Amino acid sequence: MSLDATCIDEVIARDRAEWVAKIRDLIEMHERGSPQFRHMLWRKTFDIQAYQNLFQSPEEKTWEYSLEATEQSVVDRALSKSYIAILPDDKKAGVQEEIRKILRTSNKVWLNEPEGVFEYPYKAWVVVCHKK
Repeated sequence: MSLDATCIDEVIARDRAEWVAKIRDLIEMHERGSPQFRHMLWRKTFDIQAYQNLFQSPEEKTWEYSLEATEQSVVDRALSKSYIAILPDDKKAGVQEEIRKILRTSNKVWLNEPEGVFEYPYKAWVVVCHKK
C-alpha cells in the first residue's frame, strides 16, 4: 500500500477527533519551516538512485489505535514539540491555555470521565525497506 501526501491528515488522526485537528492547527502555526513528518519530505529517499539500486520498493502500512490521555498529557505532548518548547514563556503559556480551552469545549471519547481520561486517537505509519 502506498500513501501520498494527500492522505497525511488522515494518518495523523485529524479526522478521528475534532479536538486533535484544532490542537494541531494551533501548534503547527509555530513550526516556522521545521521539518515535519506530515510534509512527506522523507519520501524523497525512495527516489534516490542509491536507494533504488540497493532496496526494493518500500512497503507501507498504517493502523489506528488510541492512547489514554488527560488534559495534562495532551498539554505536555504539545509542549514537547521543539517549535513550542522554544517559544517565549508568555507565548507558551498562551498555547497551553488555548489547548485547555479546546479540550474543555470539545467532545471526547471518555474512558473514565470522573478522572478526566479520554481517548487520544493515533494512526501508526510503518515503512519497511528490504535489501535487494
